Amino acid sequence: MTKGLIIFGGARGIGAATAEVFIDRGWHVVIADVLSDEGSRLAQRLGERAHFVACDVAVPSDIAGAFDAATQALPRVAAVFNNVGIARYGTVDALSLADWELTLRVNVTAQFLAAGHAVRIFREQGGGVIVNTASILGHASQKTTAAYAASKAAVMGLTRTIAIDHARENIRCVSISPGTIDTPLVRIAAEQFIDRSPDELRAQWAAAHPVNRLGSPAEVAATVYFLISDEAAFITGSDILIDGGIRSEAYA
Repeated sequence: MTKGLIIFGGARGIGAATAEVFIDRGWHVVIADVLSDEGSRLAQRLGERAHFVACDVAVPSDIAGAFDAATQALPRVAAVFNNVGIARYGTVDALSLADWELTLRVNVTAQFLAAGHAVRIFREQGGGVIVNTASILGHASQKTTAAYAASKAAVMGLTRTIAIDHARENIRCVSISPGTIDTPLVRIAAEQFIDRSPDELRAQWAAAHPVNRLGSPAEVAATVYFLISDEAAFITGSDILIDGGIRSEAYA
C-alpha cells in the first residue's frame, strides 16, 4: 500500500529536504507549515503526491486540522516527522516568560500534541512511526540557550516514553539530534550577532565539528527516511545524533 508522511515544519530546510526524499521514493507527503508561500511552492514543485496545509504548531487546533487534512489527502498516514523548533536567546534572569513559554509550546508541546494524534491514527491501522526533533543542545548546551536546550532535552524524554507506552501497538518513536545544519534557521541565528559577520560565524561553527563542516539538510533527511523505513524496525525510544562528531569531542 502506498504510504503517507506528515512533516510539520516541512516548507524549508530539513523539512523540505525530507519531503523531497520521500517523494522520490514513492511516498505521499503532507507539508504542514506556517510558511504558506514557501510550503505551497514546494508542494507544487514536488508534484501531485505532495500537499500543503497551513499550520502554526503553536496553535493546537492547527495541528488537529493538519491531521484532518492529511487523513483526506494521504492514502495512509504511516509516519509523522515533527520537524519543529524555534530559538529565543537569553539567560534565565533576562529571558522573558513569554519567550520561554513560546519556545516550549513550539518545541515540546507541539510534538506532544502531534504524537497524540498520530498514536490514535496508528492504533486503528496497526502501527506507524513518529520521528521527533531534539537537538545537540539537548545533550550539551551553549550560553543563552536556556529555553531551547531545556525544550530539546524534554523532547528526548517525551520520545522515550512514547516508545515504551506504545511498542506493543507496533508504534515506534525515535528522536534525532542534529548538530549545526546549514538551514535558514542557522543563518538567521548567525545574523543575531552584531560583532561578527554571519559568514564568519558559520565558518566558526563548521570548524567546531570534527568533520570541519556544517551538516546538510539532505543528510538529515536521509537519516529520517532510514528511521521510518522497515529496515529500522528494531529502533525505538532512541535519540540519533547527526552531529558531525561534535558531541564526541571533549575539547576542541
